[in-house]
Amino acid sequence: MSSISSLYKLIDLIPPPEYPVGGHGDWKRFVSANGFWPPEDYRMMVREYGMGCFGEWLCLIEPFPPGGAYLQVAETECQTLRANKRKSPTSYPDWPIWPDAGGLLPWGKTATGDYIGWRTVGKPAAWTTLFWGGGQLPSKEFSLTTVDFLVGLVQRSLGDPTFDSGKNPFVLPDGQRFLPAGS
Repeated sequence: MSSISSLYKLIDLIPPPEYPVGGHGDWKRFVSANGFWPPEDYRMMVREYGMGCFGEWLCLIEPFPPGGAYLQVAETECQTLRANKRKSPTSYPDWPIWPDAGGLLPWGKTATGDYIGWRTVGKPAAWTTLFWGGGQLPSKEFSLTTVDFLVGLVQRSLGDPTFDSGKNPFVLPDGQRFLPAGS
């Protein structure tokens, strides 16, 4: 699917807020501060949804933090990942963590302590999605973009029995919604 087709599918499944909070940041400033363009579908998603949480479970990491850069916020999360991996090396995947080459660069965190991010191999348009399980769900790499991953979570169509079953905490019994930051 193209980035725009995937975004329209996500919008059909989970309507964005009428007024996205923090979704209209300056992407040129983002690039200047962080040194890279994030994937196009991610930028489009942020523009439509802003900051907040999908299904009270998956919260986006702020790409335009006040007084700082996205990579500063991401580095804090990466430090947590590295510390957890040092404490229990067999419980976590053997993936590199950003800024290591091909490392996990988180763009979201779940209410259950999992991380979702990009495997930073090649150009951003080719980055795949990594799910770093915090204990309840297994870690897994998906050959999907950010938005395609979210669509797969909602539709239970990721091709993984854990995420496509009733164990998927992202699928709520009363339907999906996006809660803007500050709600």
